[in-house]
Amino acid sequence: MTFTMPGTELGLRPIRPEDVDHIMQWINDPAVTRNFAHMSAQITREQELAWLEHVIASDTDRLYAVVDADGAYLGNAGVHKIYWPARNGRLGLVLGAAGARGRGLGTQAMRLLVELALTELNLHKVWLVHYRSNERMAHIAAKLGFTQEGVLRDEYFHAGGFHDMVRWSLLEQDPR
Repeated sequence: MTFTMPGTELGLRPIRPEDVDHIMQWINDPAVTRNFAHMSAQITREQELAWLEHVIASDTDRLYAVVDADGAYLGNAGVHKIYWPARNGRLGLVLGAAGARGRGLGTQAMRLLVELALTELNLHKVWLVHYRSNERMAHIAAKLGFTQEGVLRDEYFHAGGFHDMVRWSLLEQDPR
């Protein structure tokens, strides 16, 4: 089943193991994964498939394929680290397919992910973090009504240096 909303040209469907070949087209591309601290080593197809199977079986993660109106794979969107007693989870998004970035699709995909998390998953709070230098994600978060909660100084070590991370959140009752 694909989750969609009026006014968007995208959908979210549960990730499947067979999506691994789409993911392998971008997973080792630093231009796509530069904003992910844990992406510093090459990932094999077997490693990615094992990770996908782990996430699919997880009680605290929900991973979706971002698809266009024709069902073509564009990237991944997920709710991770779900803490069910408090009904909160961390959002993540990567549009890895060629031609998927820089067209406003990130905002649409994040809007879909927020709605799915707050309505279908019944979460109370969703949050995200990004490198302070990631202006695209800061723009998306602000545009969608997230509140900046703070800056985590020197939170991640990646590419030879420490990086500040900015944390944002959105509550179910917040305007969106």
